[in-house]
Amino acid sequence: MIRLPLVVLSSVFFVSAPLLLAQGSTDTPEKHEGTAPRASAEKYSAHAAQDGISLGAELLTRKQASTTFAANVNRCCLVVHVAVYPKKDEPIDLALADFTLTEVGSDVPQRPESATVIAAKLQKDKNPLTGKDVTPHGSVGVGYDTGTYTDPNTGQPVHGHTVTTEANVAMVPDNTTPPAAPDRDREVIERELYEKALPEAKVSIPVAGYLYFSIPKPKKDAKYQLTYSGIENPIVLSLP
Repeated sequence: MIRLPLVVLSSVFFVSAPLLLAQGSTDTPEKHEGTAPRASAEKYSAHAAQDGISLGAELLTRKQASTTFAANVNRCCLVVHVAVYPKKDEPIDLALADFTLTEVGSDVPQRPESATVIAAKLQKDKNPLTGKDVTPHGSVGVGYDTGTYTDPNTGQPVHGHTVTTEANVAMVPDNTTPPAAPDRDREVIERELYEKALPEAKVSIPVAGYLYFSIPKPKKDAKYQLTYSGIENPIVLSLP
């Protein structure tokens, strides 16, 4: 009977353990933290509390949206900054489906869209073929025709040729980009929107972030209500 030295068995054990830990670490889902919440829900222009949970929110103006995001979110949606303050020692599950935005006087609520959907809409609207920066480019074609005609003075056949010209004008956008550029742009937009969005997670501490509602052309002076229905008694906020 051959016995392996104890030191060999120990070395095998200590090599295997780190490998198991490394494999487990790849299963950790990617997370984002949104934005830093203010000291309390009362620090937001619209706020309310229900069942020990506080909610604060503000509807971004077009100017605020343009300074907050590198992407031109005004082209596709309204953006609402939301902060949620859970009840102490009672975590809550946050999900986009728990929020709706409704125009006052309308009975059609809008749910927020994911960063992926909004980025795709922005990229679609940025089609270079529909841009305003267009430069005319012209081309001229020259043609030669040969033939025989009768000289009216002598009555003799004369061989000759004629020259014809044709001008074409094509409108070519100045902002055309290589095919790979749109994909990179969409990824950059999606990353920014995702990192600043309200987290979808089980939270036990205050969190904040942005919600994106697909309303590209809101009515002038329209008023909106934000509803959070993730609890038994929904919270409704009137956004100025």
